[in-house]
Amino acid sequence: MSVAGVVLGRVVEFEQGLPWRVVFPDIEHAGASGYLRELAVSDCSPATLRSYAYDLLRWFRFLHDRWTAWERAERSDVREFVELLREAPVPQRLNRRRDASPPGSVNPVTGKATLGSTYAARTINHQLSVLFGFYEWACASGLGPLMNPVPAQRSRATGGRLNAHHNPMDSFAIHQRATYRQKTPRPVWRAIPDDAADALFGALRSHRDRALVSFWLSSGARASELLSVCHGTDLDAGANTITVVSKGSRLRETIPASVDSFVWLALYLQQERPPIEHGGPVWWTRQGAPRPLTYHAARAVLQRANAALGSNWTVHDLRHTAAARWLADPAFTLFDVQTILRHASVSTTQIYSQPRLEDLVAKVLEHHARPRPTGPVMEPVYDEVAVRELLGLRA
Repeated sequence: MSVAGVVLGRVVEFEQGLPWRVVFPDIEHAGASGYLRELAVSDCSPATLRSYAYDLLRWFRFLHDRWTAWERAERSDVREFVELLREAPVPQRLNRRRDASPPGSVNPVTGKATLGSTYAARTINHQLSVLFGFYEWACASGLGPLMNPVPAQRSRATGGRLNAHHNPMDSFAIHQRATYRQKTPRPVWRAIPDDAADALFGALRSHRDRALVSFWLSSGARASELLSVCHGTDLDAGANTITVVSKGSRLRETIPASVDSFVWLALYLQQERPPIEHGGPVWWTRQGAPRPLTYHAARAVLQRANAALGSNWTVHDLRHTAAARWLADPAFTLFDVQTILRHASVSTTQIYSQPRLEDLVAKVLEHHARPRPTGPVMEPVYDEVAVRELLGLRA
């Protein structure tokens, strides 16, 4: 994916027009911009456009090394591309710190596996979905090959597009993975136990960090949603609510937060004195010239705490923890939790209802320690007088 050590192409952000574009090798890629423009008009978020742009750039670099134009890509190219993704290391993970855990190892504190050195199955499947949509658009526009080189997901029942023209009165047909699609692991429960959450909170270094983690734990907001809140419009300490822009719908929605979160926020604003202006960001950096806090800087907050504890908790684990705590409270229904988390489907919320391994171990140990119940027994002898009285017999 490079020539003489120089990596070709890049993804560039623009302030006007299409927000994200692919430059490859040194000019804007017309095919990629055309497809991304279709997605933008279809109301896809800028974050989605950025993700798709990087997937297209990865594909263009692969084809460039094979001296193949993207318009002439064949199914064999897609197959070899998937083989490369399954074996090639992720470039960003090659720069890991020397003291970091080896890729794929299990953290002894959390029991969570670290990210592997190669691309995950979900990443490969997302890459294939992006390429399939790109070539579908290119074929319809007359710009690419006559046939889409990326296999599509098919339904066993109809042989057509998955769930195409689905009748809501019928059950969904069982489908099989398309060619080259990877087996993805079942979504797992990643909440932080209460004692570990207390230890994580104690390892934080500033009131800003404590306010951030407290809001994440009490509101269940996503990392980017909380970082985008502003003064004067998104915080209501009197009602104990914050207003965030939801990731999927991009709607402004109000969600509850704890009183402690607003207390830590007040301490942060009073003692660290970040810039405060109506409509301005709430979260700022603490070192150097004040800058709005980014996701990567917020993630570093947990990385510093993890380094002190030897753990590998993530920011999204805090959202899982909030959901698990609500579901464990009899006062909350599954629909209540779905509403706070703003899930489109209740099946997504049900992921958080999976029992923890620690709870299952405790229940099994309690089961085996419980005395075995004895069954009903019959007395060896009967009271003759009582039997005669019961049957109405004379003495």
